[in-house]
Amino acid sequence: MTTEADADPIRHAVGRAIKRARSDAGLSMRDFAARCGVSQPFISAVERGLSTPSISTLYRMAEVLETEPSALLPTRASDGIEVIRAGEGRRVPSSDRPGSAIGRVVLADADRHLEIYEYAVAPGEDLDVWYDHPGDVILHLIDGHLMVEFADGPEVTLGPGDCIIHPGPLRRRWHVIGDDAVRIFLVILRPHD
Repeated sequence: MTTEADADPIRHAVGRAIKRARSDAGLSMRDFAARCGVSQPFISAVERGLSTPSISTLYRMAEVLETEPSALLPTRASDGIEVIRAGEGRRVPSSDRPGSAIGRVVLADADRHLEIYEYAVAPGEDLDVWYDHPGDVILHLIDGHLMVEFADGPEVTLGPGDCIIHPGPLRRRWHVIGDDAVRIFLVILRPHD
């Protein structure tokens, strides 16, 4: 069983940011959990740094709190040059469903209105979740084949080296094509207020 002493500093930072934003919004833990579609014990575990919300849950939390998801993620101090090593960055599931693909938060910077994620998805891992959010999306497929399905538009098939750019509010989901793993580099540019 994970205890508060075992929780890592990044989880603690995320938990503190969520708790502070929830408190500022005047929401009880129970009301916040209900609006986010999760349990109150889960919110308690997140706020104490014992659990990490998935990307889709983080987006729901940000929507309920009327903020950007990157505002709920820790940022690093910078002297103008920042290096993020291959093994660094918080690991987050793409959804709350079992078998969901795990992504890495390369950078979440509210001041720059920028989020960068990397996904390495093995065959059979779940990516089939609908997403939409403010801002613009840049998806660069490094390896494998991926189909991007838009709810009210085309299906676009991407191969290694292909890139797609689209508005974030377009509701979409991804499907891995074939039996090869895919590597995705995802950039989200948030709108400036």
